[in-house]
Amino acid sequence: MREEFDNLLVKTFPNLYKDRRGDPRASCMIWGFPGDGWFLIIWNLSEKIEKIILSLPEDQRAQVCASQVKEKFGTLRFYMSVSSKEIESLIDEAEKLSETTCEDCGFAGQTRSGGWIRTLCNGCEIKWKTR
Repeated sequence: MREEFDNLLVKTFPNLYKDRRGDPRASCMIWGFPGDGWFLIIWNLSEKIEKIILSLPEDQRAQVCASQVKEKFGTLRFYMSVSSKEIESLIDEAEKLSETTCEDCGFAGQTRSGGWIRTLCNGCEIKWKTR
């Protein structure tokens, strides 16, 4: 993901992404976020989870944060240090949406293979295959 998108997520959702630049032995957030095309999916999910974190008693907030956000088998994967049924339901919705959203540009996409499984639109698939 572009640096400006990465920085915007971290700045806007400081509780959720507090470990973004932390110790890699404690969190996989050090590796950042997947492609630009999923920025809005991640943003919308982050907004909802940040609200949940802020609704918790102050002494519980520090425990709840993202531990990894990545692409795996062509879809978004979003892992939390501590979660709940409500958060897991929101994550499931976002991961499902990523199955039909191009991870590079954000347009409608589908799962593509070719050594690596990715969710791409037709245009981004052509770019990917001709690299």
